[in-house]
Amino acid sequence: MNAGLRGIRTLRAAACLVLVAALSGCMQLNAGLTVNADDTVSGQLLLTAERNVLTVNNKPVETGFAELRQNIPALPAGPETRYEDATHFGSLINYRNVPLHQFDSESLSIVRTGDRYVFILPLDPKKYGGKVAEQDPKNQERFMLLMSFEISVTFPGRVLDASSGAQVVDRTVSWRVKPNEQKPTELRAVAEAPPRPSPAAGADPDNGFPWLLIVVGVVALLLVAALVAVLLRRSRTGGAPSESATPPAGGSAPVTPAATNPGPPGVG
Repeated sequence: MNAGLRGIRTLRAAACLVLVAALSGCMQLNAGLTVNADDTVSGQLLLTAERNVLTVNNKPVETGFAELRQNIPALPAGPETRYEDATHFGSLINYRNVPLHQFDSESLSIVRTGDRYVFILPLDPKKYGGKVAEQDPKNQERFMLLMSFEISVTFPGRVLDASSGAQVVDRTVSWRVKPNEQKPTELRAVAEAPPRPSPAAGADPDNGFPWLLIVVGVVALLLVAALVAVLLRRSRTGGAPSESATPPAGGSAPVTPAATNPGPPGVG
């Protein structure tokens, strides 16, 4: 019985050592995103961890990363590729013209509200470290404390507001949150959004049927038809013979009768 208890304690101690190792090699979340004027998002998101942490107990680096990633809330979906260098391993997610309604996740989101874009990346410890918290709920706070974030978001309009610690340069807002430092509640930014294109005058908003083009075309045809009719009428009028200018059939000019002279009156 005592041997069994010692074995359980040994396993717990080993688990704690692995957990401490995982926490000491925190994960890094880097993002460089651009919000386009057509309400789409392009850019990249990189999630990595240190190789020496991922390979604890001789695990393949891929297995270690997959296990550690379970502590990260869902990221916006996109094509993923393997990322690795001499010290880190992770996953690179690419975004190309992703509609805003698809760029909404537990980890970060960008939404449009009227003429404003709102970017939010919550740093609530309850959203992170879900697996490590199974052994000790306090590990969620430790996990978040040891994570690092480097985030950059460029908007099509002016940045109007940003959370504490943000750096704003022109239309770009960025944060650099280091490991082993207290994290803010969230990273947040608000920026101007360009006006949405309005439906063309005379167009059916339901199916976009080009009524305006049809009306303009009909009016143009009527004007052309009227112009042709006027030209034809002028042609016929200009070529008709004039009664005052045409001589009689005999070829002689008309003779005007001379006035009769009554002469002097006779003497009775």
